[in-house]
Amino acid sequence: MPSCLLSLSVPKGWRTPLGVFVHPIPAPRHQLHNGRLDQGCDTIMDETLSSGAKRQLRKQLTAFFLTTFVFTWGLFASALAFGFAQPPIIILGVWGPTISALVVTALFYGTDGLRRVLGRFQAREGLKWFLPLLGFFLVFGFAGRFIGSAAVGIEFDPKFWGWAWVAQVMLMQLLIPGLGEEFGWRGFALQRLQHIMTPVKATLVIAFFHLLWHAPTYWLGQGMHNVPAIWAVFFLLPWTVLFTWAYNRSNGSILVSVFFHATSGVSLSIAAFLPGEQVVPITPDLITMTWLPDGLMGPYLGAAVLYWALALYVLRGGFGGLGKPPKFEHPVEKGQG
Repeated sequence: MPSCLLSLSVPKGWRTPLGVFVHPIPAPRHQLHNGRLDQGCDTIMDETLSSGAKRQLRKQLTAFFLTTFVFTWGLFASALAFGFAQPPIIILGVWGPTISALVVTALFYGTDGLRRVLGRFQAREGLKWFLPLLGFFLVFGFAGRFIGSAAVGIEFDPKFWGWAWVAQVMLMQLLIPGLGEEFGWRGFALQRLQHIMTPVKATLVIAFFHLLWHAPTYWLGQGMHNVPAIWAVFFLLPWTVLFTWAYNRSNGSILVSVFFHATSGVSLSIAAFLPGEQVVPITPDLITMTWLPDGLMGPYLGAAVLYWALALYVLRGGFGGLGKPPKFEHPVEKGQG
């Protein structure tokens, strides 16, 4: 089989639980990318898909987003209505994207699809990224704290709560938002979106749904940043760009996305949310507020500015740019593609 064909390990015409068929889809012999002629399938946006294949990807994405929001928002709404908004309920809700990704994958691909998803965990690739990510984001956290403090005219406090505190935050970030979200946002949604649109557009779609999905946390009092919502958006946009870069550059390793989530969470905690410091409570008031008094915004904005600088550098081609989406086995309806 030519190298420009997507390789599959299932027989042609294999039927999944939802009646979807899978077969290789050839790429054009030549494709133009970034002003140069490329051979085969290694393109920034997969223009080789038939209309049937794209339609199937959109069905899967629709099923994923609907399931994610119904699961998480339904759980959070029930918790608020019946007064049991306790940490275990919140944690289960945070796991909505991963649970939804696994459910939708099973519906479309069966157990074979689940094995493939778990195979993309790529432990060896993830472990290669862990220490560089941790070191980078620790430096990023202190730099953001320094820049933000200086910008609002408050004294820079270099205090650090030690490696035990870092380990605690890291473990929490790994087990709750890392594993709970990244199989969904990056491992499922970003993977598919990049094969029907450019990586930049796919990143914006992920950012929009990710931010919207977080909205109920303002009523729960936890799970969102202790800053006005507009500034949370300001931070999360470049953060999502860097997520796409890490996912593509690691060839779609879900573990790298989990580590990225955890280490960047430690970084932001150092920059803006060290324990014992003054923070505002998370309430719906933050949705309409635009600023916080007494220099509380400084360290957070310092971190956000650094993320924007790095994201813009990547978007201009730095560090190789956003890169190419990992190869993906595209489902198509029988007789199409």
